[in-house]
Amino acid sequence: MKFIHVPPTAADVHGQCRHQPSSHQVSALASLHLDIHTKKHARLILRLNGFSGTNVGVEALMERSASIKWERINRMQTRIRKRLGHVPSGALLPRQSTPAPWDIGNLESRLCGLRQTAITSVAKSCLRNGAPGGSSFRVSMTRDAKAVDYKIIMHSNRNTYGGRFKGWSANEDHHYICVPTDWRVRVQRRGLAVAGGMFTLDLQPLVGHGAIELFQAVWVAQSRGYGVTIHFGVVARLGDEVFHAQDAQHAIRGVTLKARNSASPARQRLSGYELSVDAFIARYRQYGGIDVGIDDAQAIGACEYGIQSWCHAVGIDQALGYVSLSRVLEGFRTQPLIEVRRTVLQAIKLHRAHARL
Repeated sequence: MKFIHVPPTAADVHGQCRHQPSSHQVSALASLHLDIHTKKHARLILRLNGFSGTNVGVEALMERSASIKWERINRMQTRIRKRLGHVPSGALLPRQSTPAPWDIGNLESRLCGLRQTAITSVAKSCLRNGAPGGSSFRVSMTRDAKAVDYKIIMHSNRNTYGGRFKGWSANEDHHYICVPTDWRVRVQRRGLAVAGGMFTLDLQPLVGHGAIELFQAVWVAQSRGYGVTIHFGVVARLGDEVFHAQDAQHAIRGVTLKARNSASPARQRLSGYELSVDAFIARYRQYGGIDVGIDDAQAIGACEYGIQSWCHAVGIDQALGYVSLSRVLEGFRTQPLIEVRRTVLQAIKLHRAHARL
């Protein structure tokens, strides 16, 4: 019998099954669910796999899950200590003992937790999440560059709403992230975990171009709704400016243009760059009727991937061609990227120039 993995937010199927699982079936289910923390989750696992969710079955599943997890930690400790020559073959820690803070298995578990926490935090900061029905993040590590990926699977349940809306379907977003094992060293420590408002999955340094740093990269951009798009290309960095492109030549040209525009004397005289988000919106709200287009963003050096990702993140349809500056400011309050600030000032500058003519 083939079992399925059940997330903690899955919809319940109360009272549909009365069959009790055997010890072998409990072990199979436990090996698929080593992250059981509540009886509710254990009961969901049993019911959605065709078994009764009795208290006896729930306790057996939770106990077996903890046992398998501890056995795996013991095996890993033994392999590491054998390699280091610190322990003879077959020496295991007692199953019920509490590992010391300096224990090898405990340190490995803590390191894995730190990695997952860092990656999840970055993903939540720049990609849409938190559907009404619930949201989850599962992070895995890999040493295979081809396995790097970011997927979002949408589900729905009918247990979220109550009252007169009881039974209505509520969407769930479940994020599955696969990054290199050394992601914190390769990406985060270089300060490129979030570049241009997009989540960087992987980086590989390339030969630089003078003061410009170049990286072969994989990054995730926000798409419509909760969807995401994975891109493969080159990221160029010059000082605090970054630019995404398909190849190194376009990346160098783009980041050079962005750096030149941001450092030009004319732009330094604009006090708008020194304002807070709220003060910036309040000052330029009077120009809300001005049309702002993609060409304005491209004029200040914003990359195509960044423009698309930001528009999807704030709900602006690029197919319209132009939107009002008030709509851009509304999105800027949600996603205050420096490129958006420059685009607003560029559109106002052109408007003033036409007004003088």
